[in-house]
Amino acid sequence: MSTKAGGNESHVFRVQEGLGLNSNVSGERSPFEGSCCSGQGAVCDSTESEAEEVSKYRVVLLGDSGVGKTALVSQFMTSEYMNTYDASLDDEFGEKTVSILLDGEESDMIFIDHPHVEMSLENSLTTYEPHACVVVYSVVSRPSFQVAEDMLNYLWREHYTQERSVIVVGNKSDLARSRCIDANEGKQLATSRECKFIETSSGIQHNVDELLVGILKQIRLRETRDKKLRRRGSKSKMLTKLHGSKTALSLNLAREILNKMCINDSKSKSCENLHVL
Repeated sequence: MSTKAGGNESHVFRVQEGLGLNSNVSGERSPFEGSCCSGQGAVCDSTESEAEEVSKYRVVLLGDSGVGKTALVSQFMTSEYMNTYDASLDDEFGEKTVSILLDGEESDMIFIDHPHVEMSLENSLTTYEPHACVVVYSVVSRPSFQVAEDMLNYLWREHYTQERSVIVVGNKSDLARSRCIDANEGKQLATSRECKFIETSSGIQHNVDELLVGILKQIRLRETRDKKLRRRGSKSKMLTKLHGSKTALSLNLAREILNKMCINDSKSKSCENLHVL
């Protein structure tokens, strides 16, 4: 079903089934109709509750000019996982919102794509406080790979690669004859900075859906991990009391211990598997 309002097109693929509580075979009016127990009220409350529970995630795309960041976002709009496309934001703002239905749960993903020359990496992080960063380079451009490496080094120093989801993307993988960045080189860079890695081609839509789903998976996995860490917060409080005047040191120690308790050694997992941390 497609609807248009205010010049913006929205595609919705949700199907609602079943009869309302007010319906009956004889067609008589239910005694509960119009009350707080009526089926109509229940449906409205459910819809409102569902709308409130939709999670919103900000994803910043980083990389040199011409690597295909905008093309990737455009391809996201045609993904089979897309539930709704919100075209209310103009291209000049560099933002696109996509509603994705994955594993029975809907999430709004706001992709932020500002030209590298217009907004610095530092400004992008402080302005949007993203849940994830996607660092893109072109496999046919050595300079773009160097820019990606510089950005990852900054994210590493600022602890973003440890605390947020960061995915390194080698785009334009279909240009095999012009390739100058081997896949292993990109993988090694990502692994050295505890990031995930994937090669894509926005031109032939190779691994584009996999990237879209992987970004959302990584964000959700980190949310789940952080909730587990908070539930075990009492252990970090005990460590803080033991160290008294060394509060900052004890908190860092507590975080390292809890990370080891909750997470397997990241090196034992493939950096190309976007479905695990």
